[in-house]
Amino acid sequence: MHQRLKKFVRLIGPYPYNPYLIFLFFFALFFSRFVTLIAYLPAGHERWRAGGIIILVSAIPSGIYALGALLLNRYRFWSSNSTVLYVLEVATFQYINFLILPQINNFLQKQIGHSNQTLVTLNVNVFGSSLVLGLIAIALMHQAERKITDRLANANQLVDELRLDRQQLVEADEKLREQTSRFLHDRVQSDLMVIGMKLRSIAGKSSPDVNEVIEAAIHRLESTRASDLRNLVEVLAPNFEVGGLSGALSVLVEQYRTSMEIILEIDTVSETLPTDSLLGIFRIIEQSLLNSLVHGPANRVAISVKTDAAGKTELIISDDGPGVTKDQIVSGVGTAIISSWVEILDGRKAINTSPDHGYLLMVEFPIF
Repeated sequence: MHQRLKKFVRLIGPYPYNPYLIFLFFFALFFSRFVTLIAYLPAGHERWRAGGIIILVSAIPSGIYALGALLLNRYRFWSSNSTVLYVLEVATFQYINFLILPQINNFLQKQIGHSNQTLVTLNVNVFGSSLVLGLIAIALMHQAERKITDRLANANQLVDELRLDRQQLVEADEKLREQTSRFLHDRVQSDLMVIGMKLRSIAGKSSPDVNEVIEAAIHRLESTRASDLRNLVEVLAPNFEVGGLSGALSVLVEQYRTSMEIILEIDTVSETLPTDSLLGIFRIIEQSLLNSLVHGPANRVAISVKTDAAGKTELIISDDGPGVTKDQIVSGVGTAIISSWVEILDGRKAINTSPDHGYLLMVEFPIF
C-alpha cells in the first residue's frame, strides 16, 4: 500500500509547466464548454459574432493561465520539487478558474443572450474532484510531451548519425581518390617512363618490323602517360587553382564526349566559389554524368552552374534519357555521394523525371 501511494505521488508531480500546452488545454476546456451556446442562435452574422465572442473569452483566461505558468517557471522563490507546494499551485489555478467561470457566464448572457446552465456550485467535494482531475490532466500532458520530446530527440539523433555517415562517406571517397591519384602520378607514371626508356634503348637494334612495333609501343606509352593518365589524375584530384571549375570539368567532360553530347554553362561568379563548394559541384556533376551514361543511356546532357547576387548557387543537370518514375530511382553509391555533398553544402536537391521525359537534377546551396 505504501509503495502504491509513493507511486501515485510520483505520478501527480511535480511537473514543469508548459505554457503552450496549458494555454491549449484551458482554451479547449472553455471553448468546448461555451461553444454549445451558439447552437441556439440562427445561422449567419449573429452566430459568427457569438462564435468570435466565445473564442475571445476562451483565449483571455487561457492566456492568463499560460502567463502565470511562465512566471512560476522563471520567478518562483520556493522549491519546485515539493509535491505539496506543487499541489497548492494547481489548487490556486483551479480556484481562480472557479471564480472566473461565473463571470464569463454572466458576460456571455449579456452579449449573446444565453448562458451555460451546467455550472455547479463550488463546494469541497467539487473542488477536490476538479483538483484531482487537473493534476491528472497536467500529468497526462507532461507524459505526452515527454514522449514527443523523446521521439524528437531520437529523430534528431538519427539525423545527426545520417549526417555523420554522409560526411564519412565523402571523406572516405576523397581519401581513396587522393591515394589513387598519388599512386598513379608517382608510381604508375614513373614506371611507364622507365618502360619507355628501356624500349628506346632497344629501338633500332632489331628487324624493321620489330622496330616498328617498338616505336608504336613507345608512342602509346607516351600518349598514355602524357594525356590519359594525366586526365585521370586530374579527375581524381581536380586542381581548381590552375584551371578553375571550367578547366576541371572540361577534363571530366572530355571522357564522355564519345558517348554523348555535353553542354556546359558556368557563369563567372561560380568560378570564384570556395574550393569546398567547387569540389562539391564537381563531384555531383561527375556522378550525374556517370548515371546518365549507365542508367540512361542519354544522348545529350546539359549542365548549368549559376550563382546569383544573393549568394545562392544553382546547379542544374538534365539529360534526354528514357527517364523513370520516382519509385524506380535506384539509391546506389553514386546517389549517396550526391546526397552527401548536398548535405555538406547545406543545400537541397530536387529530382524531376518520368518515363520518356528524361532526368533533371537541381541542387541549390548558399555561399556563406
